[in-house]
Amino acid sequence: KENSKKKTPPQKLVFVDGSWYHRPDPITNLFRNPSLEFQTGPRLPNARYLDMDAIASSQELFPERNPKGLMHMMPTGRLFRLAMDAFGISGGAGSGMDDHVDHVIIYAKRGALFTPRIWFLFVSMGHDPDRVHLMQGSLEDWIEEGGEVEDFSLLGSEDGEREGTVGYGFERFFDQGILNVTRLFHEYYHTEEVQTRYRSSVEEALNICGKQDVLNAVNAFLEQGESKRNGDGLVDDNTIIIDTRGSGYKRKGHMPSAIHLPYSQLASADNPLVLRPKEELRKLFIERGIDVMNPKQKIILSCGSGVSVCHGYLAMKILGLEMTEENTRIYDGSWMEWGRDDEDNPKIFPTI
Repeated sequence: KENSKKKTPPQKLVFVDGSWYHRPDPITNLFRNPSLEFQTGPRLPNARYLDMDAIASSQELFPERNPKGLMHMMPTGRLFRLAMDAFGISGGAGSGMDDHVDHVIIYAKRGALFTPRIWFLFVSMGHDPDRVHLMQGSLEDWIEEGGEVEDFSLLGSEDGEREGTVGYGFERFFDQGILNVTRLFHEYYHTEEVQTRYRSSVEEALNICGKQDVLNAVNAFLEQGESKRNGDGLVDDNTIIIDTRGSGYKRKGHMPSAIHLPYSQLASADNPLVLRPKEELRKLFIERGIDVMNPKQKIILSCGSGVSVCHGYLAMKILGLEMTEENTRIYDGSWMEWGRDDEDNPKIFPTI
């Protein structure tokens, strides 16, 4: 007798290449081109390349949202959903149809450091957090362990040749395997009859804050002073600021009260694409007087341009912090906005 119980469709696994380089290659002193490297291969089977600078609220596409021209600001919900439709990725959360949420695995090539930013993009835009994961280690590590890859070039190929990597009807928005987000925006973003298939009700990225929220926390600290911090090591509004930059924290200056926790310390010394063990992460926070599990504590994370902060956010999630819109937020503009010469914000500059 045939089992009448509803069968769950097999979950689709999607590899996403999140390679992005913030500095020139130490050997050639030239910036690497991650999209070209994706096209020439190797890459994981049926992978998509996601460019954080393209799927963003750029000044070019959103002049009213980003009048200062800040880099890789979080995208709108609609732009993200359109991009997911173009990639053929199903998702969203809370729809009651969890069996149709694709499992996304994010990876990068050796030399790239910031896959947690791509993970945060998916989570903050409403993808089920239980179905977004980071590969620990690089593509090269995967290959050295005998993992399967595609090693053929996409240059000169017809988009859509790799089965399942392009959403139905979106072939014309790809240039040899790379999504042309500008073209997608101009043709579909303001076209009401184009309904997105990707299911998410998120219109603005979750767990994001603006400059005013940071200014409120800094001003509270300055008004009360170090000596007036309460017994938990917090100012009265219970907000602390964590700055995850590297050398820029001391070299360029920082916000008053900001606690320095370099993103590089959250990753393995041997492999920057591998996070440290849980207990080592916990120790890094404790050494700085941060009780991640304090329910009364509010945390704002900042960095140079809203990228390395995601290392800190992910580390706190691994440690068990239940993230809410109130207790843990990322300052999207970060020092890129706060530290501008035309921004009259409290700053502590390095002494010479």
